[in-house]
Amino acid sequence: MTKESLPLSSSTLSVLKTLGAMIKAARLERGMSQAELSERLGVSRYTVIALEKGEPKVGVGTVFEAATVVGIPLLASDQHEFNKLATTVANLTSILPERGRRKKVTLDDDF
Repeated sequence: MTKESLPLSSSTLSVLKTLGAMIKAARLERGMSQAELSERLGVSRYTVIALEKGEPKVGVGTVFEAATVVGIPLLASDQHEFNKLATTVANLTSILPERGRRKKVTLDDDF
């Protein structure tokens, strides 16, 4: 039984390929082999190859950890900026409703 993949937009696929290429470039700049990166991530070398190609089957946690290992900042350039971002998001989510529900619209069809 094959695993069905979810349809992804072309922009999502483009971002995956770009991030994969960025990870590969940063790995090569550091003189790190695919085998060394795979060992650091605890995955197979084939997973690193798929990650660097931008294949969507690679877990997001693995992609983010690879970016961190090779020095690509995620969401912010340093820990201080990330903490500010996390605080802003926490403040925003605290004032938003817990659930996203649409209000039921009652149509006046009594003519």
